[in-house]
Amino acid sequence: MPQVKRDYSVLVVSGKEQSAKLLSAMLLSFGYRQTETVSSVGEAKRRLLRCRYDIIIIDSPLPDESGSDFAVDTAYSTRAGVMLTVKSEYYERACRKVEDFGVMAVPKPIEKRDFYTAVKLMTSTAARLLNDEKRILKLQEKLEEIKLVNRAKFILIEKHKMTESEAHRFIEKDAMDSRRSKAQVAKEIIDKE
Repeated sequence: MPQVKRDYSVLVVSGKEQSAKLLSAMLLSFGYRQTETVSSVGEAKRRLLRCRYDIIIIDSPLPDESGSDFAVDTAYSTRAGVMLTVKSEYYERACRKVEDFGVMAVPKPIEKRDFYTAVKLMTSTAARLLNDEKRILKLQEKLEEIKLVNRAKFILIEKHKMTESEAHRFIEKDAMDSRRSKAQVAKEIIDKE
């Protein structure tokens, strides 16, 4: 099977040591080298406080909590792709409970090829979420810059009797002349007042 292009971090939550080993071995054979395993929801929650994962695989049933509840909570609170494995007789019920929250349910027993397909879907989800996160951060930075520039323009209009276009031009020119961003120039204007 083809190798993964980048190292995705994977957390496997399984109450059964044999299942955890099997899932980890399959992940390793797919090229996922950053795989960690924990045996309970409590342990997984502590791990999630310290680390970020791209993919989280929850092998239910778990000894201390419902796997489906934990899967939904994890999908809501992290950017990771979340997979819940359930016994085939509970598969339809699990799907109804988790799929609207972005959790992929997979019936057990899991064939290697099906597991590979599901993990690749999780990988593409993780990559998409990471790209979305980067875009959101850039937009937030741009929004902050716009807010700063508008506050600085308001100061220039109020205190220095400039028009809106004169204030805008003043900030742009100062930024170009001093080789700084408009946000840096705007912050300087705000700090002086």
